[in-house]
Amino acid sequence: MIYSNKNELSQAMQLKNEGKFTEALKLINILEDKKDFTLQDQLEIHHLKSSLLIELGYMNKALNYAELAYKESQQLKNKFQIIDVLLTKTYILNKSDKQKKALDTISKTEQLLKTINQVSSIQFKERKAYIALYKGGCYFNMGELNRSLKYADEVLKIAKEIKNKKLIMLATKLLNFNNYYKGDLFYNLESIKHYLTLAEELNDKQEIIGGLNSMGMYFIEKGDFDKALDYLERGLLLCDEINSFKTIVVLSSLFELYLDIDSLEKAQQCLDRMKQFGDQIEWPGGTFYRLSKAEMLKKMPQKIKRLKAKEILKQIIDEEHPFSGLYYHALIDLCDLYLTELRETNDLKALDEIQPYITQLKDIANNQQAFWLLAELFSLQAKLKLINFEFKEAQILLNQALDTTEKFGLDRLAKRITNEQDELSKNFIKWEKMKVSGVNISERMDLAHIDEQIKNLFRKRMYLKRITDQA
Repeated sequence: MIYSNKNELSQAMQLKNEGKFTEALKLINILEDKKDFTLQDQLEIHHLKSSLLIELGYMNKALNYAELAYKESQQLKNKFQIIDVLLTKTYILNKSDKQKKALDTISKTEQLLKTINQVSSIQFKERKAYIALYKGGCYFNMGELNRSLKYADEVLKIAKEIKNKKLIMLATKLLNFNNYYKGDLFYNLESIKHYLTLAEELNDKQEIIGGLNSMGMYFIEKGDFDKALDYLERGLLLCDEINSFKTIVVLSSLFELYLDIDSLEKAQQCLDRMKQFGDQIEWPGGTFYRLSKAEMLKKMPQKIKRLKAKEILKQIIDEEHPFSGLYYHALIDLCDLYLTELRETNDLKALDEIQPYITQLKDIANNQQAFWLLAELFSLQAKLKLINFEFKEAQILLNQALDTTEKFGLDRLAKRITNEQDELSKNFIKWEKMKVSGVNISERMDLAHIDEQIKNLFRKRMYLKRITDQA
């Protein structure tokens, strides 16, 4: 990115690089009030202000200043500067879930780059890599994972060629998230550590927060809550230091941890802070808060509280993009509520009410090629069939789950599904006796391990919170 050498602008850029976004923005606001700047100065001020507003979570304001910078760059006719501003616009649009507009903007950027006859220069290759990165980010958010992976590979190749560590880190992150959704290796410990190490080498505080949050979620899944708490508290301290928009996500992860260990008072403290922070930013802080509020209400024994939780979750599902991690999260929570209702009321109508939400989850799995999720959902449906003593249908669904795991090389999950098939065969006589005796639904759910299956889906849902800002 090209900036003037004026002392104030250089100081503001330095503050941004140090993660001091609020201080940098204050300095830029002072500069903006001056009247003696050239058009070049105005471009640099508006572009830098847009990037600072992004870091603080004010996407609408960031887009307004990017538009100003774009008009100014067009007047100056410096193609690299125009491209840089268009890249910023693309980033904002994608982060605001406006992927079609983002792709239109990046297409315009790509066409402009093709008119520059400097293909072997570092400047050219760096812009080419960012164009591929932002395309990959758009397709990731649209669920077109094969296309996203193709662009991530392209970014990594260019980044290594020009020895650009930041691009290597961003490409690695995009590859990791794509591979995770496809049922591959992202959330093993070493891959998270690699991403965090790259962020720390660059002292990129926003990315360090992302890595610390991912480490925290990893250890929540493993049940190592002390380690999880250490990583998440470090992440929150860094959020406070730079006033990061990711504060809401780290608070959400801490909230999950405190719920898991039944520390409701601390969970409520996280919830209160999430509300306060969510009201201040344009990025989906409010949705994170409402989702966590619904989870807190789910824990309450009063029926009215759970009805309110159900209402909130349905609102989120109606509002969110189908590939949003918040959308998936809300669907799983809603399924869990209906299953709790089924256990407590002994009324099979809850099974009918849950089916449309399982169908929506399967649509996500198919569209996003998240084959691990598809297999988990076949397994859940099989268990729900057992509650109704539909043994043949349950066997068919488990076969579909196993076929999915074997086709896509999900070996660990395949082993678990095989064990579920063996257990169904072993317990067949027990199920027949239960059918004759008419035992209550709660006992059937226990034998089918419904709660365990929901826990498997809950573990995965934490990773689908989009802390990424891969564009």
